[in-house]
Amino acid sequence: MGMKAVARVETERKGRKRVYESVAILQQRFAKLRVEGYGPLGETIFALVWDGKDVLVRKAGESEQIAVGQFGIERIVGVPLSPADLCSILSGNIPGIPDNAGATAGCAQAGWCVVDLRHDDQRWRVKIEPKGGVNGDLRIEAIELYRGKRVVFRSAFAYVKEGVNQVFPEPTWILIDSPDRDMSVTVAYEEVDMNVPVEDDVFVLGGEGAVQ
Repeated sequence: MGMKAVARVETERKGRKRVYESVAILQQRFAKLRVEGYGPLGETIFALVWDGKDVLVRKAGESEQIAVGQFGIERIVGVPLSPADLCSILSGNIPGIPDNAGATAGCAQAGWCVVDLRHDDQRWRVKIEPKGGVNGDLRIEAIELYRGKRVVFRSAFAYVKEGVNQVFPEPTWILIDSPDRDMSVTVAYEEVDMNVPVEDDVFVLGGEGAVQ
């Protein structure tokens, strides 16, 4: 099971912005990922696939795919995330944390809580609303990763859409940024289907289009 989504994606690097009006995002849990951007006529601008082992990229007008390695996500978008961690954030979840990480938590009277998870020199700070979801479920509001005192990346989540008086169970808007690198990625979902079947052949670069 996994996620199928269509989004508007905006990247900003050192003040320079780029907008992709139509991007398909598909994933099998936190194990496989495909991101494919489309132009105004439906043509593929780029395609990125993580098949669980390799990160492969193909750009518009190029027939050959390029293997960019496990750190390809970081090199492409500028945010220091592994493919599995990116899958977690895109689906509104906390990235993988070691089992032996220490944990502390505190809650405010307003109802939100902060959980700190530490392992070696890394610290994850997660802001949650324990009953903020549509059905009173836990809802993640923000995630920060620190190494020492340095912020490696931050992500924030929204659950409403502009002009729509409705709260959604899954994130409708996600911001991921890396302050040190002056880089950010904003994902505004137009359509999201969670916990749906996503076939393995979607994660083969060179196959049919991402959205089925």
